[in-house]
Amino acid sequence: MFDEEENEDNEGMSDARFNSELKRFEEMMMEESSIYFDAEILEQIIEHFIINNQLKKGLKAVSVGLNQHPTNANFKLRKAQIMSTMGQLKESLLLLQELEKIEPYNPEIFITKASVFSQLRDHLKAIKYYQKAIEIANSYDLTEELEEIRFDLAMEFENIHKFDKAIEVLEEILSHSPDNEAAIYEIAYCYERTGDFDKCIEFYNRYIDNNPYSFTAWYNLGNIYFLKGNVEKAIWAYDYSIIINDEFTSAHFNLGNVYMQIEEFDKAKEAYLNCLNIDENDALTLSYLAEAHERLGEFDEALKHYNKSREINPELAEAWLGTGIVLDMQGNTLNAISYLNQAVQLQPENANYHHVLAEALFKIEHYIEAEATLERTIQLSPSYSDAILLLAKVKAIYSIEEAVDFLLSLENIQELSQEVRIYLVTVLWQVRQFTDALLLFKKEYLIDKDSAKTLFLYFPEAEKIPEFIQIIETHNG
Repeated sequence: MFDEEENEDNEGMSDARFNSELKRFEEMMMEESSIYFDAEILEQIIEHFIINNQLKKGLKAVSVGLNQHPTNANFKLRKAQIMSTMGQLKESLLLLQELEKIEPYNPEIFITKASVFSQLRDHLKAIKYYQKAIEIANSYDLTEELEEIRFDLAMEFENIHKFDKAIEVLEEILSHSPDNEAAIYEIAYCYERTGDFDKCIEFYNRYIDNNPYSFTAWYNLGNIYFLKGNVEKAIWAYDYSIIINDEFTSAHFNLGNVYMQIEEFDKAKEAYLNCLNIDENDALTLSYLAEAHERLGEFDEALKHYNKSREINPELAEAWLGTGIVLDMQGNTLNAISYLNQAVQLQPENANYHHVLAEALFKIEHYIEAEATLERTIQLSPSYSDAILLLAKVKAIYSIEEAVDFLLSLENIQELSQEVRIYLVTVLWQVRQFTDALLLFKKEYLIDKDSAKTLFLYFPEAEKIPEFIQIIETHNG
């Protein structure tokens, strides 16, 4: 809407003359006198105040302009722009509606109107007016203005998650200005959101060709490689980001996450420690560092970092969960449950947290509490196979028939893990529904031969039952 910098010569006026006029204007304001100013000079004074965020002074200059040059619509437009910047959006729109009638072919009016609607979060109207501004700018061959308007239009499409539309607009910008860095960066982001990672990588590489020292571009490229599953390239990109800016904590942190995924926990620890060297009080990084220690079996170190993480941010559920898991692994399950409960309270919609708590409750034979927790888990995530399997086991403790009824009632049982259906084979056999058990096992075995190992794990006696052995031997080809 406004230029970011004043022109050195203030549109042909020397700095000395402009400064003289500005001083004259400010003296007039202080003395509350009245001095005549040329319209062009006033416009430059207004722009100076806007650029320097002196909006009240800008409004005073606008008022002078309207009084001295009442037919000059530019002063009304500047007033509308200042008011929109000050959050007086309705007042700004009323002025813009008047201006639209006076100057229906002034693209700046529609740009300003679009900006106001964007602030009002009415993105569809913002899009409409940016498109109108583009139409007018096109007819007057305003090339530079077109590029800026199109970029704003692309941002509005992004605001309503129409990334394909944003890409179309950004491609139009790049067809005329192939080195437009902002457009290259933004189109890469849009391709990322649409899942077209190859295109995204292409544009980030193009951006990096022009900006090889952009650590954020290297970081974003690393993120895309990570999403694409190319761990080696992700590490390479994060490393470049860190080489350029070794205090960029996000790159260290994500590098640690990559190493965690590929189970190189010592390297993950190193990356998280690099983060903490920059910001020692980052609770999330401390929690992730603790998890790396946990995965290495370094439980005392893990607890130390989880404890510090909780002290810094008592609302960080991950640290409570991690503490509970480590205590459980150390055999202190009863104490672990209080920490797991706190994690669940902090993230009540997280099905995984409920499941971890249920496992601990099951371990210490608190079956009623475990059952209630598992039912909540499945309510949150109806296809959570591990939770469904554990709930069936809890029900079987009280009644095998109840476990059978529960599993048979599942409408999505074919979408669940094989383990759930093999457990159903086990309990069907135990309630003497032999035919149904054998038919289900045969079906699963024909799909996956490893189902036999699962059966023998849940039901060791099956290795001595001829009917099961016959199915295995008959179809073991």
